[in-house]
Amino acid sequence: MTTDIAKEVIAFMEKYNRHFEALSAFVSEKRAKVIADELTWLLDSLTVEQKFIMEGNDLEAKRLTLFEKLGLAGKKARELVDECPPELKNKLLLECSAMEKYVEMIKSTNADIIDIIERKLSVQEKLINRTHSTSSTYTGKGVKVTKHNTSGGFFGNV
Repeated sequence: MTTDIAKEVIAFMEKYNRHFEALSAFVSEKRAKVIADELTWLLDSLTVEQKFIMEGNDLEAKRLTLFEKLGLAGKKARELVDECPPELKNKLLLECSAMEKYVEMIKSTNADIIDIIERKLSVQEKLINRTHSTSSTYTGKGVKVTKHNTSGGFFGNV
């Protein structure tokens, strides 16, 4: 890999990392809002989240095109670092490590969000199951369940 190619890759990785840094901050805020049950914020943030997804897809398409143009198609981050000129190796390693950190943080936070929502829905399901009327709720997996309860008597719970 030439110095010019390495500089181009590093410049792109810096831009990519800014996107993932912003996405990571957004997902962390989303987790806090899920914990706080701020449904209005969550609904309003859907367009912001869609924008992040579209920007990420666009950046990935640009990365693939750039790497193809530079003769780096199919190369993994560590391979790029290994092939990088010594004077730029640390900078590229720093950018690749930052990217890995952001991706892992986003995955972990999203997994936390799913777990929190499943637990909250499970609690709601248990509360609904204790009531004595017709009610609808959602299971931990997001499936709508309708319960018809009567108070004992001849038929018991129906």
